[in-house]
Amino acid sequence: MKHPAIATARYEMAMMLRKRSMWVTNAVIVLLLVLLNLRGWGDVLRDPDVRETVASTVFLINLMLPVGYGCLLADRLIRDGRLGVAPILDATPASPTGRLAGKYLGVCAAAAVPLAVVLFGFAAVYAVTAGQPVALAWAAVAFAVVVLPAVLFVGAFALTVPLIMPAPLFRVLFVGYWFWGNGISPTVMPTTSQSVLSPAGVYTNQELVGLRGDFTLAGPVPGATLNFLRPEATPATAWLSIGVLLAVAALALGVAQTLRLRTTR
Repeated sequence: MKHPAIATARYEMAMMLRKRSMWVTNAVIVLLLVLLNLRGWGDVLRDPDVRETVASTVFLINLMLPVGYGCLLADRLIRDGRLGVAPILDATPASPTGRLAGKYLGVCAAAAVPLAVVLFGFAAVYAVTAGQPVALAWAAVAFAVVVLPAVLFVGAFALTVPLIMPAPLFRVLFVGYWFWGNGISPTVMPTTSQSVLSPAGVYTNQELVGLRGDFTLAGPVPGATLNFLRPEATPATAWLSIGVLLAVAALALGVAQTLRLRTTR
């Protein structure tokens, strides 16, 4: 007999993967990214620097696609109450904690599938055109240390915050937060961009994968506020960033569990 959490995860993952909106949303974002740099993709696919190519691609993926899946996951936890099945689920032998863990892992796994398709699809094309099969290995590294922590971070908040505000309002605020906290330069306004709290994974992408370029994406910024969240970028602080993101996600899930238990009393 399967563990209730595993059964819940498989069910939630299957339900999410059947949603056309998830695939359409990701496809539209990817298409826009391709069209915005249509002339440059030929050079990208011939670039001999494997790590830089994979890192810059995963940077774009992790900067843009979370906007879509963050909004799509916003109704997954509140759906049980809206459909009136929450009391039935509470009467089953499965513990509330187990069901929450299963739902969380299931929706996060589903959100990660389109990202994997995009990233590994690009890596496969690049491996052939540039003659660099090692690109698939670096894509796996980037997926593990850059993409997955972001999925787990965003998934935790997408499940939790709609418990205290309407899901449509969360979606609006989430889009604003995402670009404020990941896409705005710290010299423009106070932001968590380029910090260990940035789920875009700038520390891990720069230090563990190999994103370089003309400027750094992680670490202290002269004159910027919140620089205490921007230690010097090293492999150690890259792993610290992953740990911080996962710890904050766990805290958010703890809040979700507390809120759910209060509403069932």
